[in-house]
Amino acid sequence: MTDVTAPTQLSCGLLVVDERGGLLVGHSTGSSHWDLPKGLIDPGEAPLVCALREAREEFGLAFAPDRLIDLGRHAYYRGKDLHLFAVGTTKAETPADGCRCTSYFDHYVSGRRVPEIDRFAWADDASLPRMLARSMRRLLFERGLLARARACVGKRREDAGAIAAAPPESPARGGTMQ
Repeated sequence: MTDVTAPTQLSCGLLVVDERGGLLVGHSTGSSHWDLPKGLIDPGEAPLVCALREAREEFGLAFAPDRLIDLGRHAYYRGKDLHLFAVGTTKAETPADGCRCTSYFDHYVSGRRVPEIDRFAWADDASLPRMLARSMRRLLFERGLLARARACVGKRREDAGAIAAAPPESPARGGTMQ
């Protein structure tokens, strides 16, 4: 007997982390769950490009590619993996009420065109477990990906702060500044 296994799909997305460690999430229309900006990769598309496209389509977000921190590819559930990136921002730079979804689908009951994401919120660890679907809770909390994303974003902020606070280099003894 031949084992025919369907290929694993790949979705890419962002963990958008604010200055206090909050996570930006969107409510999936027609569902009780909230989610990250993420979606299926197109043939030939790079994971980073896909993650940026999905963030733009589902949340109306635009980040420079060099701001993203690659968290890698992770098993999500049977038949689907996620390639995720973290990005640090602030609530002032990225207000939840400024997010807009431009990606629509036909609602399975009404047939009306509705946005994939219909609400947006900054969420903390106290509220996220109630908001996220089980597979996402497992990935972010039990497998520690949210803590890792926060640590990477914090390190990047520290490094940027150290560079900004560093005094200008002095010329070598006997040299001149240009």
